Amino acid sequence: MVNTLGDLIAALDRPGVAEGVLATLDVALAARIEARAAEVSMSASDFAAGAVHAFIEQADDDLWFQLMTVIRKSDDPGLSAVQAILRWTVTEPEAEVGGSSHNVR
Repeated sequence: MVNTLGDLIAALDRPGVAEGVLATLDVALAARIEARAAEVSMSASDFAAGAVHAFIEQADDDLWFQLMTVIRKSDDPGLSAVQAILRWTVTEPEAEVGGSSHNVR
């Protein structure tokens, strides 16, 4: 069972975990993730895991502050945080995953 943000991030590379997170997203966001993953020849689950790991490594203080706000307001902080990271990944023009730059913002 995945209970914290750290547990969820660590588990994203396990089969089924990233797919489970993707299933919680609204249809439009999931479609954007699928499209971005296809652009870099990755599965959506690998793309999602890579996006979260890139965020952890590259996010600036402003994004971390925003993420902490999301976490504080959520009943399911780990899932909400990963959902926010994925939303930022496909809405921020500089966010890239895969063989490209890992700028999150």
